[in-house]
Amino acid sequence: MEREREREYCCMMRDCTRKLALWHTRTFKPILTHEELEPILATKGFVVAARPSPSSSSGGGLINWVEYVYAAAAATTKSEVLAPPKARLPDSRIDGLHIYTYRAFIDAVNFYLEMDDISTLFHIRGMPLHWMSDRYTKWVPMEVDESIFVYREGTLDQTTESFYSSNRQSCCNGHGSMVIRDKGKKMPESCIVSLKDILAA
Repeated sequence: MEREREREYCCMMRDCTRKLALWHTRTFKPILTHEELEPILATKGFVVAARPSPSSSSGGGLINWVEYVYAAAAATTKSEVLAPPKARLPDSRIDGLHIYTYRAFIDAVNFYLEMDDISTLFHIRGMPLHWMSDRYTKWVPMEVDESIFVYREGTLDQTTESFYSSNRQSCCNGHGSMVIRDKGKKMPESCIVSLKDILAA
C-alpha cells in the first residue's frame, strides 16, 4: 500500500509539479500558514473569528476553515448586501489550494478594503511541490484551463466552485480581484488570466 502511494506521488510530481500559493506582494514571499497571514491582515483591520464547526468539502470529507472578520464591517458593509462575503481559508497550511479558493478569499478581503489594485497586497503565484512537506498530501489535478497545477483534496467547497466556474470567462468586479502574475510579469489584467500563464517561483 505504501509503495503504491509512493508510486502515485512520483507520477503526480512528474506530471503535475506545481501548486498555487498566496504571496505577500511587498515582501515577495509565499504565505504558507495562518500564523504568517494573521499579522498581515491585522494591519488591514482583520481579526480571526471563532473557528467554525467542520463543514462538508467538495471531496466529501470534513475540513475546518479559519475565517477573518473586518473590525469595521458594521460601519462599512453596503446596505444592499444581505450576506457579505466571508474571508476564509482552510485551517493549517494555506498553500496548494484551488485557484477558486484563493479568488474567493481575496475578493472577500477586498470587498471591505475596496483597494483599486489588491495585487499591491496579495497576488497568486505558482511554486513547485516540496518533496518533504508535500510528500504525504493527497493532491487533486486542477481541471481548469488544462493547467499543470494541483490542489489539496477537500479544500474547495461546492459553493465556491459553482460560483467561480460559472463566471470563469467574466471580467473581475470593481474591486480589482485579478491578482495572478502572468509570464511577462505585467500588472494584472482586468479579466481572468489562464492558469497556464501563472509563473512558478
